[in-house]
Order: sequence, then C-alpha cells, then structure tokens
Amino acid sequence: MGLFQVRLLLRFFLIFGLMLVTLVTGMATGFILFYRLLYTLAMTVVLGFFWTWLGTRSLAVKVDRRTLQARVGDPIEETFTAINESLLPKHNLEVEDISDLPGYSGGVAVSLKSNGSRTWSTGATARKRGLYTLGPVRVSVADPFSVFRRERLFGGTDTLTIFPQTHDLPGFEVPSSDLSGDSSTRRHTLAVTPHASSVREYASGDSLSRVHWNTTARLNKLMSKVFDLGRASEVWVMPDLEAVVHAGELEESTDEYAVSIAASLAQRYLDAELPVGLIAHGAERYYLPAETGNAQLNRIMRYLAVSKADGETPLSIGVAREEPLWGHQSSLIVITPSPSEDWVIALRELARRGVKVVVVLVDGGSFGGSLNTLDAVEPLYDAGLPSYVVKKGDDIAVALSRRNDAIGNSARRELEEAGLKA
Repeated sequence: MGLFQVRLLLRFFLIFGLMLVTLVTGMATGFILFYRLLYTLAMTVVLGFFWTWLGTRSLAVKVDRRTLQARVGDPIEETFTAINESLLPKHNLEVEDISDLPGYSGGVAVSLKSNGSRTWSTGATARKRGLYTLGPVRVSVADPFSVFRRERLFGGTDTLTIFPQTHDLPGFEVPSSDLSGDSSTRRHTLAVTPHASSVREYASGDSLSRVHWNTTARLNKLMSKVFDLGRASEVWVMPDLEAVVHAGELEESTDEYAVSIAASLAQRYLDAELPVGLIAHGAERYYLPAETGNAQLNRIMRYLAVSKADGETPLSIGVAREEPLWGHQSSLIVITPSPSEDWVIALRELARRGVKVVVVLVDGGSFGGSLNTLDAVEPLYDAGLPSYVVKKGDDIAVALSRRNDAIGNSARRELEEAGLKA
C-alpha cells in the first residue's frame, strides 16, 4: 500500500470517527447542530463515493505505443486518447502508463466534457539498455474532499527493448597477425588467398593459377589477380560485467559506456565481414560463438540489451575460464573499468600464445567511482598490450582512435596530471 493510499485510509477513519463523536454528542445533548453536522458528514461520504465511482465508469482509454524498440538516447513516444461515454463530465482524471522504464513518467491530469474525448502525447528518453514493460494504463480519480480514490486499468502490456547506443569507430584497429584471412583491413599480398580484390598485368613468374582468364580474354592480354590478406579472423568482444568495478548511473555509467563500446565494435567488424563473438560474465554467462552477418549483429545487440553489470566473476577469472575459445587467429577486445593487474597478467599470457589483445579502459574515476582505472595503463604498456582510455563525456569515436601503445612508463602519472584523453 502506497503512502497516498495510507493517507486516504487515515482520512476516511478520521471522518468516520468524527461522525461517531458527533452522533454520541448529539444524542447526549440533544443539540440539533450536532445532527446537522452528522448529516453533512454523511452526505460528504456518500457524494465522495459516488463521485469516484462515476468517474471511472463509461470511460475508455486507448494508447498507441509507437516505439517498442529503441537505443539508448532515442525518444520513446506514446499517444493516449481518453473517451467519456457518459452524459456527465469527468474532472481531474489522473492517467498514467504504468512502466518500469527508468526516468519515465507518463502521468497527466485531464478533464473530459460530456461525451467528449481528449488526445495527448507523452515522451521520454531511453536512458539505459534493457527490457522494460509499458502498460497497462491506470486511470484514477479522487473526490473533491480526498476521502475516496478509485482506480481502473485499461489495455494490456507491451515489452520495450532498449538496445545499447552504437558509434562509428573508423579509427579503431585490432593488430593483424599477417596471416591469410586475419586482418581487419584489406592489404595486398603476394600469397594466393581466397580474397581476390583486383587485377593487374601479368608479370614474369606469375603462376597460371593467378591469371584472370575473363579479363585476359576481354583485354586480349594476360592479366593476373591481386590477392588480399582478407578479413576472416575471429574478433571477440568481452565487456567486464563484474558489479564492484562499475560506477555511475543510467546512461552516464561505466556499465553503459562499456556495453555501448562493445556493441559499436561488434557492428564495426561485422560490417567488415569479420566473424564476431561475444563473451561476458554477469550474474549469468553471456556467450555467442563468432559468426558473420546482420543476424549475428542482431543477436549480439539483444544479448547486450539484457546484460547487466551484476556479476561476481572478476575479469581475470573470466579470461582464464574462456581461454580455450581463442587461438592464434583470434583477436580479443576487452572493455573494463577495473584497474587490477590480475587480468593484465591473464591477457599477457594470451598474447604470448598469439592472440591479438586490445584493451579499452573506461575510467571509473571520471564517473565518480572509487577505483582508479588509469592504474592499469602502465602494466598494459609493460605487457606490450595496446589500450585506449574512455572517460565520462568523451566522444567515444575520438577516444577510440587514440591508442596508448606509444605511451611510456610514466603514462598513468601523465594522464592524471595533464588530464589527457589518451
């Protein structure tokens, strides 16, 4: 029972007690004024009851939810129509769409004329990824003396899916192993690979397998294929969802930044036709094997939408558990606000096995957290692992175009003192 309902109940008992005292006093004294006061209180109670009863009768409410899928930062819009189907006007109806969407308040007070209607729209901004419920619509009315309050629900519920925000990241690169089919960008190679990008004139020493016969026939001279390293290596994205390392609230939190970066990276490499996989440890294990295509992007976005930073598994343990997933043709991108050196050691061992590792540090201190994420910059440099730093309010695309692999051992001190967005 809410505070408002408790106040109504107390007010009702107060009036009931006043009526009882008035009745006893009137019977004891025979003074007619007490009886008139009793009649007035009784009429107030009766009229208040029927006021609220009639207020929710002969009423229809319709809602048009235009947005059932959105991304963080997108507007959420709803259109309501309330219809009075009776001859009596209805005053001070409180109409509210019941929702667990953070920061959403769709309640308004409306009055309806006899056989009249009213339409209005409400809007909010999606502030955190997740699955949320919209509806039903609650209409409540209180009598003028606030003795009674009656509610009625209209319509059903809909599920609103909020996906993480994504950013274009043209400046972000994962180191290539120079193996065939293992580069995030196309580069020419003298080796024969499955990826032929163009043709050139035949050169002495070219094998017949390189000759592009259709172009040769069209131009009437020998033409050879030019091959690329291709883009077939696996890229794995691993956001850290351990609860204790995160800070901030809603869209301005390390959790939301980390997942937004993970979604952006998945989109970038899937657009580049690379197979992308997802692994994360929250209260449950979020795992998607590396695949390509738009369907994989949709799956990753849905996994990230329902993920929560409520895990108890430290990143170092998560990396150790998932070590069999990655080989010498794998690239791993870790996104974390944790300053612990334990996971740096675990990633260094992966790098020694030939896994290409990149770390994105989401600076928890800039979000009001107690952990100094920048303490991890120097160990990452010493381990030879490239890293990026993202702070609260940063343009993520710009922050992820400035890699820290050229920063020396004084990186942490310089970042803190100069306030660089490395």
